[in-house]
Amino acid sequence: MITNDIIYDFLMDGIRGELSLFYSKKYKHIPNRLFRFEKFSNARLDTLKQNQIRMTEAERFNDPFDCLGIFWDSATLTEFSKTQGLSYIGESLDKEIDKMFREALTPLKVTCFSSELYNLPLWGNYAESGSGFAVEYDFKQLGVNSDFTKLLYPVIYREEREDITGVLKKLIEVASNGQFHPLLRLLFYKNLIKHISWAYEKEWRLIFIEKESFIKMPIKPTAIYITDRCDGENEKLLKEIALSLECDFYKLVPTKNNRNFIFEESLAK
Repeated sequence: MITNDIIYDFLMDGIRGELSLFYSKKYKHIPNRLFRFEKFSNARLDTLKQNQIRMTEAERFNDPFDCLGIFWDSATLTEFSKTQGLSYIGESLDKEIDKMFREALTPLKVTCFSSELYNLPLWGNYAESGSGFAVEYDFKQLGVNSDFTKLLYPVIYREEREDITGVLKKLIEVASNGQFHPLLRLLFYKNLIKHISWAYEKEWRLIFIEKESFIKMPIKPTAIYITDRCDGENEKLLKEIALSLECDFYKLVPTKNNRNFIFEESLAK
């Protein structure tokens, strides 16, 4: 299981500029199976049929704090800005910082995966109470140098938002003299922070900047999954898509006479 401590370890390599070490450490922790949960629609079926995934604008996520799991001390930054010869007051400085982060979200396109297939809330929330489907990918096939594995990140779940006052002080300092500091890379990693209440999702997210909304996948799905709640006609359509993509097609049925809440998994016929 990947923990926040493990994530912080390889993120620090990235912040220090040791990118090859960062990518190799992160790659080791990418699960062999990542799942995208979907509801049925003609558009989603067409996207799957073309072996694409739909990227979503970060601002449209269902979590109002998504990509914004940060805060700063306005008074500290206002006083510091004065030492740098800037004339901001607290309110105007806050507005400028908030504007910077809001504008930084605009070009981001994100799509989300989970490391868990048998996750009942995910089936309920993202696959129409189990009547939808899940698609399995093995990004490890691509290797450590693929853009897709480089741009695939685990989400960090926290009780509190990250205090970035120190980072913003460095931003103000370097902005006033035109320099760059590696700590500024921390501003990207805010896109990975979510509240602990979302931890059940065990999310990995693929983040592109200024890309199209539909991305062609460099690999085919390894499997497609449905549950016994899937409509017969939809099951038939998905089975045809699985055949065209040359991937396995499974049906999940809740087990009976078993203490545990688990599915019985079988190849759909």
